[in-house]
Amino acid sequence: MERWKREYDRIVVPDCVKEKMEEAVMRAKETKKRAKRRKVYRYIGSAAAVFALMLILPNTSRTAAAAMQQIPVLGDFFKVVTIREYQVDEGRYQADVKVPEVVPEDTDNVSEETAQQAKETADAINFDIQKATDELVEEFKSTMEEFEDGYGDILVDSEVLTDDERWFSLDLVLYQGAGSGYERHRHYTIDKTTGKKAALSDFFGEDYVETVSEDIKTQMRQRMAEDENVVYWIDYEEVPDWNFTSIAEDQDFYVNKDGKVVVCFNEYDVAPGYMGCVEFVIDK
Repeated sequence: MERWKREYDRIVVPDCVKEKMEEAVMRAKETKKRAKRRKVYRYIGSAAAVFALMLILPNTSRTAAAAMQQIPVLGDFFKVVTIREYQVDEGRYQADVKVPEVVPEDTDNVSEETAQQAKETADAINFDIQKATDELVEEFKSTMEEFEDGYGDILVDSEVLTDDERWFSLDLVLYQGAGSGYERHRHYTIDKTTGKKAALSDFFGEDYVETVSEDIKTQMRQRMAEDENVVYWIDYEEVPDWNFTSIAEDQDFYVNKDGKVVVCFNEYDVAPGYMGCVEFVIDK
């Protein structure tokens, strides 16, 4: 390696070649400068575009403007937190209970009246959740104490089904098992523009019971005609008392992500147990 270096140092570069090499180096430097200037210009242009975008967005998108200014939008009106857990794992008895609570927050961009109404609505929902959960847990505890050789399991969980700028819908899942299982759902929907709990009459007027009931009957018959495995208790001649006639005045429902009302029935309410909990989208 050292010998090669000495031989390389002894190489004599002709003047004409040397001049061409120097010219090439100068051209390379100039090209590099121009490229650097273009890069700077592109950076300035990009920065200007970003700045222009920042000026435009607040005027064209309320959500984007709120995000940049850290202003809450109605999508952040409510949050759900787990306030209590109850766990049992004793072989014959299993319990997995997570009790949710609806909490109004980021109410700075709504009126004081709406914020107060939202708090009252959340308190009423939380009371109902606590009551339903406590009843299930107490029954489970009583069964464990009374029947040591028995078995059973319960589950309480929740899921936010919709949370957009208008609607907030929460699903409370209540499951109880002892030999066979029984699953129930309780839904809570809040109109964020008013802070009030939504009612079916808000969507279908004073005659909502008849309107919604007839729509559901039509859907039941259509589904059974399309699939022989689908069974609802309607037009059921063997046990007429089981037939679905109408929804309850306080019928359970929620608003889905498309803004449509979904009426819900628990197991055995309007169909055999194998059908599970059934739902009907009221699209009128």
